[in-house]
Amino acid sequence: MGGNHPAKKWGLLMITLGVLLLGPGLPSAGLAAESGEFSGRWISNGTRTMFPFGADRNIYTFQLSGHVNLETSLGKKKDYWSECVGLADTATGTVARCIWKDLDGPEIYITLQTDRLQEDNPVAGKIVGGSGHLAGITGELSFIWSSVFFQREDRVSTMTGQTRELRGSYQIP
Repeated sequence: MGGNHPAKKWGLLMITLGVLLLGPGLPSAGLAAESGEFSGRWISNGTRTMFPFGADRNIYTFQLSGHVNLETSLGKKKDYWSECVGLADTATGTVARCIWKDLDGPEIYITLQTDRLQEDNPVAGKIVGGSGHLAGITGELSFIWSSVFFQREDRVSTMTGQTRELRGSYQIP
């Protein structure tokens, strides 16, 4: 068989076509998954508004923003700006939804839950997504409020909180 055999040309054409069609879908080394653990501190300030909800129960809405400073990287960064909104119920606990913003643009979306928004109370969280190169990020985090201060005027309180033992793990696809 010579180099000009039709079956050989057809086979080479099919291999070339397959590489062109399937090549863009193959993973590359630059798109490898990343996972790891992180730790650090989080300081937040904001307001809390009280809504009386019966004789022995109060409901609070709150908004917090602040700085997350990690000792170890999360998605190749150590500093994030945080913004949270939440609902605290003296009977059922506290839930919050937070965004950690990378100063270069990408965001990390976090859900938090705790019994009470007060000093020495543990908080558990889940990383539920992100944007940009952090799209699809998942993970878990936890911390303890080392201090929470409230200054009350009528039904609105100014609040400041600082964490200790902030740590977690993550996976970026």
